[in-house]
Amino acid sequence: MNETEIKQRFEQIYNSTYDYIYKYLICKADSQENAEDMLQSVYLAFYKRMLKGERVLDPKHYLLRAAKHRVADYYSGRKQTDSLDDGVEIVDEKALESLEKDDCYVYEDIMRGLREYDEVTYRIFQLRFGHDYTIGKTAKTLGLAESTVKSKMYRALKKLKNETREGERYALFGRS
Repeated sequence: MNETEIKQRFEQIYNSTYDYIYKYLICKADSQENAEDMLQSVYLAFYKRMLKGERVLDPKHYLLRAAKHRVADYYSGRKQTDSLDDGVEIVDEKALESLEKDDCYVYEDIMRGLREYDEVTYRIFQLRFGHDYTIGKTAKTLGLAESTVKSKMYRALKKLKNETREGERYALFGRS
C-alpha cells in the first residue's frame, strides 16, 4: 500500500470506529479533555503502525484494546485506587448501532447538547442512560450524593426538553 491508500484506509477505519472508541473513553476518563487526549494517542499509534506496513486484522478490536491500555496507564500513573474502571462496562455494540440508526431519536444532537453542560452532568447521562445504571450506582461510581445526581440529571433533562425544537428532525420520539 502506498501512503495515499494508507491514509484512505485509516480515514475509513477512523470514521467507522470513532464513536465507539470515544464513548468507551469518555466513560472511563476523569474528564472530557483526558478522554480526547487518550483518543488522539490511540489513533496516532494506530496510524504509525499502518505507516510501518503492519496489518491489523480487526481494527476495531485493536483500537478498543489500545484504549483500554491507555486508560490503565493513565490511572496507574496517577496511583489512584478507586477509579471509574470499577464495574463500568462498554455498551452493547448492537444496541448502540440501533440507537444511532433510529429515525425517531436524534442521538448525536442530544449528546452534543449534553457536552455543552458540565462534565459531571455528561458523565451522569453516560452512566445512567448509556449503561443503564441506577441513580444510586451512578452516584457511587462518580463519588457524588444521590441527590446531586438526581438534581443534575433532572435539570439537564428539563433544559434539553426546553431546547429541543419542534419538527421531525428534532423529535425525541417518533409519532405513531
